[in-house]
Amino acid sequence: MLLNFIHDQGRKLLHPFVKLLASLSVKPATISIAGFLLCLLASIIAWTGHYWQAGLVFTIGSLFDALDGGVARLTGTVSKAGAALDSSLDRVAEAALFTALLAGTAGTEHPALLYAAPLALTGSFMVSYVRARAEGLGIPCEVGFFTRMERLIAMIAALFLADMVGSIALLLACALVALGAWATAVQRLLTVFRAKLP
Repeated sequence: MLLNFIHDQGRKLLHPFVKLLASLSVKPATISIAGFLLCLLASIIAWTGHYWQAGLVFTIGSLFDALDGGVARLTGTVSKAGAALDSSLDRVAEAALFTALLAGTAGTEHPALLYAAPLALTGSFMVSYVRARAEGLGIPCEVGFFTRMERLIAMIAALFLADMVGSIALLLACALVALGAWATAVQRLLTVFRAKLP
């Protein structure tokens, strides 16, 4: 409930930027790609151990990702291809961040990331995959308490916290994401099994 409120308020705050981009005829796909590249840059920065800088860049990249859909809706350019591009880039951006944490400074300091990061990554992928597969079968499947928004909040907060308390914050965030994502994936699978198909 609270996260839905935050999401709605975020849309309202970003609406002036959506209108500006639309007035400049910036294409939604361009915004998606720009956000993706910023998230890749953030992953490289996180790999080097500069966490608050990575958090800042990742936040900006995620905001770009929140703008593309708004621009598409405002300009009447919503398309299945655009949705597929956006979703695919989101998955790659998540993979880049978890891989950077595992392979970089944080992974060196916390060997437990060898388990936490892959579990967080695969769990995140499963949340999206189960929904996509279910909806492909005609089963609505938006349930879940730990979706992409929650994962983003957890990882961005951890990047900023890591600069103050150390990279242990990133290990704990990966563990949290792993638990939350896998629980959500199972929740969605149960929804599919309970669905009454014609």
